[in-house]
This record gives sequence, C-alpha cells and structure tokens, in this order.
Amino acid sequence: MDVLIHIKGTQTVDGESDQVELTTAGTLEKLADGWKLCYEESEATGMQGTATQLQICPNRVEMEHIGTHTSMLVLEKHRRHHCNYTTPYGTLDLGTYTTDLDYQLSNQGGSLRICYTLSLNGSVNSNHTIDITVQEENNYV
Repeated sequence: MDVLIHIKGTQTVDGESDQVELTTAGTLEKLADGWKLCYEESEATGMQGTATQLQICPNRVEMEHIGTHTSMLVLEKHRRHHCNYTTPYGTLDLGTYTTDLDYQLSNQGGSLRICYTLSLNGSVNSNHTIDITVQEENNYV
C-alpha cells in the first residue's frame, strides 16, 4: 500500500543532540511475521540514490540500505549486532545495541520507535532515536 512516511531521527554524541526530520512517500506491506516499510532516501538525508527497506518484526528491525550507501543494520531489543556500513568514502565496521523497540502498525498506518547505541571500532560513539509515523496514502493531510 502507498503511504506517507514521517521520520524524526535524533542523534546524541557527547551530550550534544542533533535532529533530522524527513517526510517522504513509500510503501507498507503486511508480512506473515510483521511489516515491510520501503522508501527512497533524498538529498536531505545525504543518501540520495539509496533505497531503504525496514523489515519490522516483534523485538527486531532489519534496516537495509541499497544503492550509494549499502548496509544492513539489525536492531534487536536488548541484543548487540555488528555490520558493515558502506559509503561512497569507504566501509565502516559498526555495532548496534537496541535499548527500546516498539511499533503499532496496521493497514491504516501507525508508528515505529527505535532507540539504540551505535559504536565504531568497539567504542560507543552515539545514541540514536528514530520515530516513524506512517499514514495510508488516501489519509494524507
């Protein structure tokens, strides 16, 4: 189903917070064990030319970037995961630890909240919160 997606991301490093907001069109699909949310990144995110796909299941989200930036982040509540994050400038070895993951999705849309830490080379670099709201296309305001 075609949807409107509003994403608010907050990153905190050394007590300093930065927030980014994006509204974009995408698709939401019901799966046997959860949901799949897809959208195209834009110049505003610095990832133009990249498609993002979120596989959303209870206590776990797999966030895959395909295109100019390639990665697969696994965000699983109270679990640590490692991944490679490829940018046009090189590949980084990242670790994630998810402290909170909650979603309320239906065929009419809903919300997703993920809180996690991101580490580079084994040391915690930043804390992240992603809040996503999804509206069915015919419910656009």
